[in-house]
Amino acid sequence: MMGPNTLGEVSDMLTLCDRVPEDISGNIMLDWTKEVVVTGFKGSFEGTPDDVSSVIIDELQKVDVENRILLLIKLDASYEEVMKKIPELFTEHQDFVLHLASYSEQNKTTIFIEQKAFMSGYTKPDKNEFIPEGNRVKSESKEQELVTKVNVDDLVKELTEKCGLNGQKYGGLTVEKSEDPGRFIEGYTYFLSLDANPSSRLLVKIPAFQGECTKEAVASVIRELIIIATRSF
Repeated sequence: MMGPNTLGEVSDMLTLCDRVPEDISGNIMLDWTKEVVVTGFKGSFEGTPDDVSSVIIDELQKVDVENRILLLIKLDASYEEVMKKIPELFTEHQDFVLHLASYSEQNKTTIFIEQKAFMSGYTKPDKNEFIPEGNRVKSESKEQELVTKVNVDDLVKELTEKCGLNGQKYGGLTVEKSEDPGRFIEGYTYFLSLDANPSSRLLVKIPAFQGECTKEAVASVIRELIIIATRSF
């Protein structure tokens, strides 16, 4: 039986979304729970056995987030996978979609909340040696860059305060706004996602775990981020 934080394929998630929530007695619940899709990438990353975003997906599955149903999805780190599966998320059922991705800057303990995504510049091949045609996102968009309508500045400020991220906690873990998601699969994913709905999409890039900056610590911050970001939805 699928629980509040459910890991699965995109098609399975959309089936779950059609479900009318019930309590343990089978009565329909009038207080509708918010649904949040969270994606990460599976497979190795920069020599590590598991992508950091995949590990955080596993951590999110362990603990419920208040009044939210998390639909947790692991994607292959390939452009073709993203082109196929990301559009499947664009239904009316999801209140919010959060994309998680890793970055490889050494000795960095910062969670970056990305504000923008870009149409072109995708010259780096994926694990299958595939590069997007024309180095561009396959999209009908006429814009070269897209910007989320989520207020990233306010989100960073509140998240820092709520989690006490003063540069000392969790091995110096901090949260910052970024305007450069990179020109690889995560940036490609974000452009597609924002093109569909800029009001309820975010990309968050997370650091490698080191010292007190553990997977549990990062996951706790991501849970709080979900609560804050989806409060108005």
